[in-house]
Amino acid sequence: MRIGLDARNVGRPGGTGIATYARALATAIDEQGGQVAWLKEDRDNRKRRAQHASSAQAARFMKALFSRSRIAVPADTQGNLLANDIFRIAHVHFNIHGTLLPVRTETPPALMHWTCPLSLRLEGCRNIVTVHDLIPVLRPELCDTDPRRMERLLRAVIDDTTLVVTISETVRRDILQTFSVPPDRVRTIHQGVGFPDGLLLASIEARAPCPEGSFVYVGSIEKRKNIGRLIEAHGRSRTMRMLVLIGPDGYAAREELAAINRHPHPERVLRLPWVERPQLIKALSTARALAFPSLAEGFGLPIVEAMLLGTPVLTAEGGATGEIAGNAACLVDAESTDAIADGLRRLSEDDSLCDRLVSAGFARAGAFEPGHYARRINDLYSQVLNSPPAP
Repeated sequence: MRIGLDARNVGRPGGTGIATYARALATAIDEQGGQVAWLKEDRDNRKRRAQHASSAQAARFMKALFSRSRIAVPADTQGNLLANDIFRIAHVHFNIHGTLLPVRTETPPALMHWTCPLSLRLEGCRNIVTVHDLIPVLRPELCDTDPRRMERLLRAVIDDTTLVVTISETVRRDILQTFSVPPDRVRTIHQGVGFPDGLLLASIEARAPCPEGSFVYVGSIEKRKNIGRLIEAHGRSRTMRMLVLIGPDGYAAREELAAINRHPHPERVLRLPWVERPQLIKALSTARALAFPSLAEGFGLPIVEAMLLGTPVLTAEGGATGEIAGNAACLVDAESTDAIADGLRRLSEDDSLCDRLVSAGFARAGAFEPGHYARRINDLYSQVLNSPPAP
């Protein structure tokens, strides 16, 4: 079975949650005996940099204005496909025409799985798409994505695909409540989460980027992640443990990080914009707890990663974070600074609570075992391919 995946987010500097998802999908397909056909937009980083030039932008606009479709050609002998600048052209095409840009190829895969909503459709096969969250539409104040454009794109993608995949029941409910789509066309498959053995071994030898026993946050520094409130709560908790923030700047990062200036002990807050992956695992595995009181998520990957590493988790009750954590985390009201502070205080002082959460976390993490995920993905693909085409 040859399955198409877009390479829109794969291989980008810094990585993203969607890139992690795409790689997990590719691994799952490979483990079930399938073949991945990546749809790529270029072959090297030099061409990618050139695509930002003004001349390239002008050419892209003209292609988007007049193109009715684009052609993808074989990129290599492994079955991958290449369509130059396809993702940017499709973005501009949707802005102009409000429709998905068809892509044609002489050798289409059996099925095309878009790893996130993109304004593209591959002809000659069935298309499915993963929608990770509706945050730009339902909570636009938390991000800098245009909510009206995102809603139009989601409507177009949902109407044009055979099936919508979500990574949590929370996102599935949001889709069914927001868009006119039959429930049987939206399926939840929780993301598989695991660590390669080599990465775990490398983390053992890695230099610790922060003090052992710290409260560690992992992710971008942005408004929806509730960083400002987390910093303030850490100050109110009066814990002597460090708060370590690991991740790059995102939307409204400066405003969120300004809370450090109001912290009674700002020296107890450590900001690390980036660390090597083995160091990140080291920091998380030796942390007192993961502090992840996010205001809005589609899944919450760090929650499961911390549980796999035997680290207690503090996260937001309700929504996707509450769904993914289950009863295996210290759940708090993410809108309440006092509630977050109380959770941090309890985790800082109560060893028995931490022990219970570690045990519960190991059990909960088993629900996201990669092998189980691979089988569910394979079953999903088989069902889609064996179902009659839509009228």
